[in-house]
Amino acid sequence: MKGKKLRVCFLASSNGGNFKFFHLSIKQNLIKNIELFLISNKDCKAKEYAIKNNIWYKQIKYERNYNNELLENLNEINPDFIITTWSKIIDEETVKKYNGKLINLHYSLLPAFAGQTNLNPIKSAIERNCQYLGVTCHFVDEDVDTGKIISQSILKNNLSFDEIVNEIFKKGCLILLNSVIILSKRNDIIEICNNDKWDYAPNLFFNDNLFKENFWNELSTL
Repeated sequence: MKGKKLRVCFLASSNGGNFKFFHLSIKQNLIKNIELFLISNKDCKAKEYAIKNNIWYKQIKYERNYNNELLENLNEINPDFIITTWSKIIDEETVKKYNGKLINLHYSLLPAFAGQTNLNPIKSAIERNCQYLGVTCHFVDEDVDTGKIISQSILKNNLSFDEIVNEIFKKGCLILLNSVIILSKRNDIIEICNNDKWDYAPNLFFNDNLFKENFWNELSTL
């Protein structure tokens, strides 16, 4: 399937690592036919990156009981998908309007450690001596971390904390991209192939070796 560029909007309030992953992938011609947008709810590194790289962005005020600016800007963008990488619970009106388009990453194998944010699910899993850690890409619904799961990736708990965080970030980026491919049913975003590996479910639709170590090293400096 081919067509116009897929419009992907990130909601960000921090560094914007997943946002930067998508942009660097586009810049290096690893992925195609995706147009990025950014909405932030405060000054942050993701906003600075968008400005520096001439990516459409808006900074807005947002609370669950004040969604006017968010809805106005989403209406202007008309996104195919909205990646919610800010630590905000999305209001019911927005969730209903963009049902099936709102996607979130959570750094655990949901439903384990639902409701925890940032790196806290990883810390909790390590404290509980979980033998496997992971990351989940799921739809956003009216509750917290309860939306239908799209994809997951798993990691053995046999690394240092910093190594675990780094690996889970990478896996999160890859399953987020994979989820966009799955949901959009587009075959013109990345070179499609069968990549049957034990630690991804469903299988990746692309070769993860496309993202070489120098790519991840460059991403870490952005």
